[in-house]
Amino acid sequence: MKKNNFWSPYIAGIGLGITLLATFYVVGWGLAASSAFSLLAGVGTREISPEYAGTLKYFARYLNVASPLLNWVLFEIGGLFLGALAGSLLSGNFRLKFDKASGMKNGTRLLTAFTGGMLIGFASRLSRGCTSGVALSGGAQLALSGWIFVIAMFISGFIMAAFFRRLWS
Repeated sequence: MKKNNFWSPYIAGIGLGITLLATFYVVGWGLAASSAFSLLAGVGTREISPEYAGTLKYFARYLNVASPLLNWVLFEIGGLFLGALAGSLLSGNFRLKFDKASGMKNGTRLLTAFTGGMLIGFASRLSRGCTSGVALSGGAQLALSGWIFVIAMFISGFIMAAFFRRLWS
């Protein structure tokens, strides 16, 4: 039996706002997530081929510090995972399952999930931030780019949902 003991979106939104305000106050900037994956890719590249990693201007800001793995965004991602896991366990909603439409094959679901994840990861770095960095943190600072991003994200989400809806029917 499925429980669905979810928080009110209003309470969750207030909690997210307080968390965003706290990160501005404590760390000096807002929430972000996608840079953690760029940092890990840079550190991994440096471990495999230090000479090559040294030639990549993109990774320089992550690798030109004494301890790149002590970057606060890695702790943020770890806390995000642990907090989501704790919330799911405490609410009784935690389930290990492979979520897909009844008529969808596992291979199709894995391919669409992997492709979508790669596209959004690439797009988040291309736009210089993910939804939390550009939309939440940028929007909280009343940055025009943050508001344009949120509007474009919702419009493109509705358009793409119309194209991919048939996969879930």
